[in-house]
Amino acid sequence: MNSTRTLAIRITGNIWSWIRQVSGDAAYENYLRSTRRVAEMARAGSCTMHAGCSTHATSAQVLTREQFYLHALRRRYSTVSRCC
Repeated sequence: MNSTRTLAIRITGNIWSWIRQVSGDAAYENYLRSTRRVAEMARAGSCTMHAGCSTHATSAQVLTREQFYLHALRRRYSTVSRCC
């Protein structure tokens, strides 16, 4: 009975995580994870341009949640986006 409950909780958590990824709700957490990974690679000296690191990514200060949201809005609406 306990393993069934654990499995149900794990499946529910995976579904919730998938919904957050698809909807874009987890974008800030993804950004933090990526920034942390790039910083660790730069500290280890294994950061090359082929590894996807850039000087901006390694030297930029981590954005707050609000700054990240505003940056995403500017990035989305600063260019012309039309189909025709």
